Amino acid sequence: MDLLDIQLHGISKGLKYGDFNIPDIGDIVPASLMIQDLDGLRPTGCSYMNNWGCENLGSSIEEINELGDIYYERYFVKEESYAIFKGMNEYLALGDFDKQYNFFQRVKLYGNTDYTWFYTVLKVIQVKAASQLDHKIILLSSPVIGMDNLIARVNKTLDQNSYIRSNYRKFAVLTNREKEIITLLAHGKSTREVAEQLFISFHTVSTHRKNIIRKTECSSFAELLRFAVIFDLV
Repeated sequence: MDLLDIQLHGISKGLKYGDFNIPDIGDIVPASLMIQDLDGLRPTGCSYMNNWGCENLGSSIEEINELGDIYYERYFVKEESYAIFKGMNEYLALGDFDKQYNFFQRVKLYGNTDYTWFYTVLKVIQVKAASQLDHKIILLSSPVIGMDNLIARVNKTLDQNSYIRSNYRKFAVLTNREKEIITLLAHGKSTREVAEQLFISFHTVSTHRKNIIRKTECSSFAELLRFAVIFDLV
């Protein structure tokens, strides 16, 4: 992951000083490279994605822009996207673009039914244009091999006894159905997919999710995943 950070630093520096252009970089980077335009601090759309990214999503940049918000529902875990958007907005509002925003996300690649873990590095960069420097967002995403095994190793290193003592009452008040839904969510299922698999309504799953959040007091997917791992729900 440090290598991805270093690669992005070199890319942003080269684009600023005009040493190379975006397509040149996209052709040689073995990861997804995406450029988003900015209007002030507001992203206005994706202006570039390299061949690696388009081929692995099975979509073109034009199709991605036409999808709008459906893009996030089709390729990503919706609830994770909300947390990522929040972190991205905080990063943009902070305005310290010497830094970058890094996150994990799951992506449904073309032809796959399961999600693949990716590590993404996001940064606001300056791109040398004809007579000025334009601000854009660059995202470099690389698949994380063996993420499931990594989660298992992290599980072993957690201070489980302390966590279980502190959270067992929350676990005990969960119904069997709520535990079943937590398991499916932890495996990357969306609310709609959970409803279809359990043969219940979308509204019922949404209500269960609200109850799960209230009972577990987990405010993010990462917290819920840790809860699920510790209590053997995944």
